[in-house]
Order: sequence, then structure tokens, then C-alpha cells
Amino acid sequence: MSSTPHISLRERQKAGTRALILKTVERSLNDHSLGELSLATVAREAGITERTVYRHFATREQLLEATWDAVNAAIGVKLFPSTAQELIDRPKTLFPAFARRGEVIRAMLASPQGRELRLRANKERQAAIRAVVKSVRPNLREPALTRLCAAVQALGSASGWATMVDYWGLDSVQAGRAASEAIAALLNPKA
Repeated sequence: MSSTPHISLRERQKAGTRALILKTVERSLNDHSLGELSLATVAREAGITERTVYRHFATREQLLEATWDAVNAAIGVKLFPSTAQELIDRPKTLFPAFARRGEVIRAMLASPQGRELRLRANKERQAAIRAVVKSVRPNLREPALTRLCAAVQALGSASGWATMVDYWGLDSVQAGRAASEAIAALLNPKA
């Protein structure tokens, strides 16, 4: 007898429809800005009824939040770094993942809705960065501590990735390496 839980056909279909909707949102962002995206547009482009989209997501905000969560899961953003080495290494894996989801990442960076979604996790993100920075720079006092934490966050963020790729012509691997090297230099207690 199998220990794997039985998933009904209906549950699999529901999960498949949800995944289709979320993938459609990502694809739609190639042709539409986040501000233009509506549940009706998603339904039309997914080839399903608007009512089906509403069964899965009651509001546009729920749809965007679920899309952002799915993108974060796809690019490997699960937990915030808890050690200096994790913080240093993160851009090397994160930046190429941003590139694979470039359109949706850029849409989230450029829109008020995306900013709102990113800010929801900001306190937790700041606390994690602050804890790591304090562990390697224990003698650093305010306001220098906050300035350093802000710089580290900016370097390892989607905005940092976009700046290095768009304005400096680096590919995502080079940009990840540059961000990692800069973060390592900033965390050096001799700096």
C-alpha cells in the first residue's frame, strides 16, 4: 500500500488551472504593464473564463500576490540569509534566477503594486540583514549600521540586478558576482 496521499482528479485540475493562471500573468507582463493587467485580460490570454479566474483569485491584488509568491518560489527566495556567507553568496544564484523571470521582476520593480508586494516582507528582510551585518561588524554603531545594511540590501536586490544589467551591460552571472564581491567588501570588519 502506498503512503503517498491520494489527490483527486478535481484537486489536480484545480491546481493545474491555478498554475495556468499564474503562468499567464507572467507571460502577460511581456505585453502589458502591471497597471494594465486585469483578471479579464488574464482569463482571455489563458483561454479560460473570467469566472474561472475569480474562483481562484477573488481580487486582482490576490492574483498579484500569488504571482509574486510563485515567482519568489521559482527563483528560490524562501528564507532570508542568516549568515554572512549566505548573504554574500545569494546574488550569485539569485541574479541568474531574476534573469529567467526578467519581465515579471521588472514589472514588479516598476509598479506601485509591485512595490507594495515587496514592502510586505521588508521588516523581516531588514531584520535578517541587520542580524547578519551585526554579527560580522559588532562594533558598528548607528547610523552607520543602518547605512551599511541599506547598501547591502540594495546591492543584493532585484533593483541592484536591474541596474547592473541595464546600465552597466553585465550579464546576470557577472552582476551576481559583482554584488557578491561588493557585499563581501562591505562586510569586511577592516573596511
